[in-house]
Amino acid sequence: MFIELLDLLRCINTHEETWLVASLKAISNRFVLDGTLGCPVCHAEYPIRKGIADFSRGQLGQQSIELAPRSEKREELATRIGAFLNATEPGATLVLGGSWAEAAQELSVMTDTRVLALNAGNRVEESESVGLIHVSSEIPLAPASVLGVALDASFPSEIVSSAVNVVRAGGRIVGPAGIDPPRDLAVLARDESYWVAEKAAEMISLQRSKI
Repeated sequence: MFIELLDLLRCINTHEETWLVASLKAISNRFVLDGTLGCPVCHAEYPIRKGIADFSRGQLGQQSIELAPRSEKREELATRIGAFLNATEPGATLVLGGSWAEAAQELSVMTDTRVLALNAGNRVEESESVGLIHVSSEIPLAPASVLGVALDASFPSEIVSSAVNVVRAGGRIVGPAGIDPPRDLAVLARDESYWVAEKAAEMISLQRSKI
């Protein structure tokens, strides 16, 4: 994982938010190949092996990383998921999970965004703007820190709830049809495979001036 992407990651345990402390064993051209991320609050540790940050706690199944290739070309897939997530803000962070992650590099270049690829297949490579992460039921990012999340059917329902937490107000989530969208999302579109939903914008209370 590119060293600057490490700042985006957070502990998945429930406590006050804090950055993780990195202990690096092997680095090449600012890419972390081997090391450990430690939480200063609860002292949990998350390994980085072969450039992949592992937050799965040993619960990642082989079926999650040996994914069948999608029928679309990567450029076509990037265009489609970019439209679903309304990825029009350069510099924002997006999360692509499972088979959606095949388009991580293309989407990053196309939209000038940072992309974190969850449980990506072996065809997906890291770069300065694409980080690889293994997860089980939690997305290791700060609350309201990403523009959008796309997940496929290889993920459990808990990860969708986690996506709602990390997506900011007005951001979008793409989820598999087999998992119902959380109630606090507004569904924009759906078909037999996926739904696209938006997190409600924050309401600002306006008060009359007493003057």
